[in-house]
Amino acid sequence: MNITIDILVIGAGGAGCRAAIAAADCGTSVLLASKKPLGESGATSYPVAEMAGYNAGDVSIPMDVQMHYNDIIEAGQGMADEELAAIVASRAPETIRQLEEWGVKFEHENEGYYVFRSCFSHYPRTHVIKGHGEPVVRAMKDQIHARPNITVMDDVTIMGLYVRDGCCVGACGLAGREMVYINSKAVILASGGCGQAFERNMNPSDVTGGGYSMAYHAGADLVNMEFMQIGMGFSWPVVNIFNGYIWETKPRLSDREGKDIFEEVLPQNLTPDQVMHEHRKHFPFSSSDDSKYLEVAVQTAVKNGRGTQRGGIRADFSHITDEYVNSLKDDCGIHHMWPIARDYLRSRGVDLLLDQVEVACYAHAINGGVRINTKGMSSIQGLYAAGECAGGPHGADRLGGNMMVTCQVFGEIAGTSAAEYALRTQHAEHVEHLRDPHMEEMKALLYRKLDCMGMLNRLRKAAQDNLLVARTEDGLTQVLNVAGELEGEMVHADTCQEIYPENIDLYHMLTTVRIMARCALERRESRGSHHRADHPFKDERFNKPVTIRKNG
Repeated sequence: MNITIDILVIGAGGAGCRAAIAAADCGTSVLLASKKPLGESGATSYPVAEMAGYNAGDVSIPMDVQMHYNDIIEAGQGMADEELAAIVASRAPETIRQLEEWGVKFEHENEGYYVFRSCFSHYPRTHVIKGHGEPVVRAMKDQIHARPNITVMDDVTIMGLYVRDGCCVGACGLAGREMVYINSKAVILASGGCGQAFERNMNPSDVTGGGYSMAYHAGADLVNMEFMQIGMGFSWPVVNIFNGYIWETKPRLSDREGKDIFEEVLPQNLTPDQVMHEHRKHFPFSSSDDSKYLEVAVQTAVKNGRGTQRGGIRADFSHITDEYVNSLKDDCGIHHMWPIARDYLRSRGVDLLLDQVEVACYAHAINGGVRINTKGMSSIQGLYAAGECAGGPHGADRLGGNMMVTCQVFGEIAGTSAAEYALRTQHAEHVEHLRDPHMEEMKALLYRKLDCMGMLNRLRKAAQDNLLVARTEDGLTQVLNVAGELEGEMVHADTCQEIYPENIDLYHMLTTVRIMARCALERRESRGSHHRADHPFKDERFNKPVTIRKNG
């Protein structure tokens, strides 16, 4: 199958949908390619939380937008691109107006927006959308259907990108089990992160690192790939984000035998309650404060075989009542957010005040990605990135609610910029006739008979044990060794006549995990979400982003 289009958007989550709308509104033809049906693809709408945080300053309050920018830079600890951070902060307020016009409802209180102080922020600016990002994607789905110049194609797995004379000119993939060649003037990567490479993750099945892997093999720069959000989540009887404010309730955490998990890891001057009190400020793990001992304790207990039969840690909320919650200091939004979380979990069959629950460490989101400029373009002409695929807007730590808004801000920028580029560009020769050695390898991989699930489980275990929370040189080297073994098995596997599409996702995850491990090895310090147990302190010698490029 051959398709010729102005703009190819890979991924139909929050960033991809916004990019497609923006490109279409500039008068270009757009193909929105997705592994899953529109509205069911990507992390934005994945039901793992009772709400979505959405960061935006109030333009009517002096310096509020500037303070949003300041918080991004401070949380980034020298790793966020200042120009990109400024764009996010300045354009965030307008995205709320746009989403409301499309029907998205934000929580209100006292005749205004309800906002709270979310992860790593100094001031309240995080707006709340009930139902996580599903209302956002639903609204954009309606907008996409209203634009005849957007073609939606699901059940598509893109394998790789074609680059000619330094410009991205299209892609190749599978539509079902049929090869599809897409000739485009520009490509926008919006396929999300790589959560599926970890045993425990907060991502849907289509988030497999394809954007990073394809950009890397095309020769684009990637940046900050060692920084990722790792967070605590309920692991049983439901899987759900454990938002930071809930730690203020001070649940009791114990191993399979009922023993406290903190005893072996806490310094003498710290108590579990102090650690949880610190963690109320942010959902994700960070090496920057004493909250880090919570994830360290959980991960250490699980790795040492002290987890339950389901691999989690027991969390006991039985001493908590609604009255107790209302008596707590409300500097983390718990008075407003507790009823939302409590009722949401009850709707999923879990009553925190009555039922036994377990928690574990989860991979959540990658802070880095394909390095972009202020136009959303990568280091390759005609190749753009937005959302979790893009690197630069975030740094070592990321503000809570900033990924959702960055998807909207840079989704629109990438779509508009790609359209402007396409309108002054001619189509290259059909990509089907281009000979690219890497693409030929990817096509050959389709016909290799692999134990795909078994190989993926080995990769996931290596990543879960050594890329989450406490990283060491030995552990990261083990990740690279496992990745090398798996790649060798791929190359030497038997060939057959049948196509195996799942081989492509495995390859993309393997490539991305290898990139992350290499970057984590290079950063021999601890900074934000990157915690090297063998280098536990920040080192100013590493006060610049790590950039990686194939053969670079």
